[in-house]
Amino acid sequence: MRERCLAALVVVLLSGGCRNDWRTDMWYQPSIGAEEQPRAEPDHAVSIGAPAPVADLEAAEKLKDPIRADAASLTRGAWLFGERCSACHGQKGHGGGPVSRYFPPAPDVAYATVKARSDGYLWGVITFGGRAMPSQAEGLTVRDRWDLVNEIRALQNLITDGGTTLQGPPPDGGP
Repeated sequence: MRERCLAALVVVLLSGGCRNDWRTDMWYQPSIGAEEQPRAEPDHAVSIGAPAPVADLEAAEKLKDPIRADAASLTRGAWLFGERCSACHGQKGHGGGPVSRYFPPAPDVAYATVKARSDGYLWGVITFGGRAMPSQAEGLTVRDRWDLVNEIRALQNLITDGGTTLQGPPPDGGP
């Protein structure tokens, strides 16, 4: 009896030093925390269709607009501009929105310097923010941000909408 108690005590003491990394169910697998970056791709990895990640405004400047500026894109962009941008940039994008009284005034999107920027740069400013502009990426898909770029180009008169005013809810019924 005494040997059994001693053996049980030894087993309990030895098992206390074991790690719990032998579990294979997903609940116990390591994961990326909320503030951690995913691991970098290995060298010479081949993409399976995903676009290259854009890390900052400089990398975004080289992007080309993949979304055609059709009526659906311009309608969605106009709605998003009204929801997200008009408070600072004004309803027509010429500045003077109601928030401009309290913060540095937002620029007119039709300024020559803004017109001269690439579509990728505009997408990057929407995604990463600008001098006094916070990032607008939260809650917007990549497509939404390109639709906003198309709307900015329409406000700059670089894209015409056939003379119609593009207002109202987005085509899919919500943001």
